Amino acid sequence: MAGLLLRRLRDLVVILLIVGTMMFFVIRLIPGDPAIAILGPTAKPADVEALRQSMGLSGSLWEQYLSWLGNVAGGDFGSSITYHAPVVRVVTEHFVPTLTLAVISTVISFFVAVLITSWNAVSPRNPVARGFNLLSSLGMAIPDFWIALILVLVFAVSLRWFPSSGYTDLFTDPVAGVPMLVLPVVCLVIGQSALFTLTLRESVLGELPHTYLRTARVKGLSERQVMLRHVLPNALMPLITQLGSNFAMMVGGIVIIESIFVIPGLGSLLMGAVSTRDFPLVQGVTLFVALMFVVVNLIVDLSYALLDPKVRVS
Repeated sequence: MAGLLLRRLRDLVVILLIVGTMMFFVIRLIPGDPAIAILGPTAKPADVEALRQSMGLSGSLWEQYLSWLGNVAGGDFGSSITYHAPVVRVVTEHFVPTLTLAVISTVISFFVAVLITSWNAVSPRNPVARGFNLLSSLGMAIPDFWIALILVLVFAVSLRWFPSSGYTDLFTDPVAGVPMLVLPVVCLVIGQSALFTLTLRESVLGELPHTYLRTARVKGLSERQVMLRHVLPNALMPLITQLGSNFAMMVGGIVIIESIFVIPGLGSLLMGAVSTRDFPLVQGVTLFVALMFVVVNLIVDLSYALLDPKVRVS
């Protein structure tokens, strides 16, 4: 286990270095000068140059890169041009809404997938369970933005059951925060639960022909006990992998959902930073998302050891 942690820490440093370097040079291909965008086209050249120096944009590209790399190594990610605040603080403030959406929707989707798959495996001829399998395929085919717009039209505009947009921190005001999260969470759960259900179903179907299940049935275990004690623990490995990668992608990728429901998360923060040429903020968000990928993958690897004794032995 200690060797795994050391390897992951090594990979973390390498991945952050590669991602940060690539993003540093890529975002500077965006046309326009951030200093001119802030001061306006009528600003004096002396004022523009002074602002460029304060933003770390003076000198050659390699000098800017070495300066940025040294600051990052010391824990200084710079200040946001748009928010006039340290990048770490801005990213932290916008990370909470995204993490809230990602955690709640992923947990609900996981249990929905396990419930549907278990029900279908125990009662394969049940028409309701088979109907849920068909809905899973349909959920994979429907885009998230279309589901979001339909939910807003039906439940926010027509029925007025939930607000159409906005965000309130659950830890600050749960009464106001829960109704605002219902529609975006439902939108994310539909797509995620469909993906998780199809993944788990294929894994369960691969476990059912094994002979150890026949032995368990001969011992007198019911189909429900066979499913819960033997099939699911062995079939969860591919789902855990899917869950980890999907969660990490959601942290930096739910831009459309956050835009539709006006949620101040990382996705909308990154889009705004790109449009305003906020170089320090773009680099900070990108590094943070890369960090999340590595951390989530580490958690997935550790969960393998908890679920499968063979992994612990190896």
